[in-house]
Amino acid sequence: MPTYRVLVRGKFDRPTQATRQKLLDALTEDGLPGQLFSETGTLTYSHHLGGFSFRVAIDVAAGDDATRTAHDQAELMAMELLEREGYPYRDLTVSSTCLDDIRIRRR
Repeated sequence: MPTYRVLVRGKFDRPTQATRQKLLDALTEDGLPGQLFSETGTLTYSHHLGGFSFRVAIDVAAGDDATRTAHDQAELMAMELLEREGYPYRDLTVSSTCLDDIRIRRR
């Protein structure tokens, strides 16, 4: 089963003042939430609250549609998180890297 690191990017769509405050309260002390690719996904954004990224590691069955499946799963996970938290969003784009395709150069 190939593992994909998937990045879903988007923009916050005119959040209310209460939503903006909720987002700002969730930032860590260094001003950024954790930037990990995890199985549950990590939402990252800056204090400007313009755009965001959702980073997730997904295992999918090998096949011709593995990349599409990983993209669809990640996009759905991002949308579910944003809607559950009440964060308005728009303009989602998805990109990924298959970890099986990465070659490590050893010296």
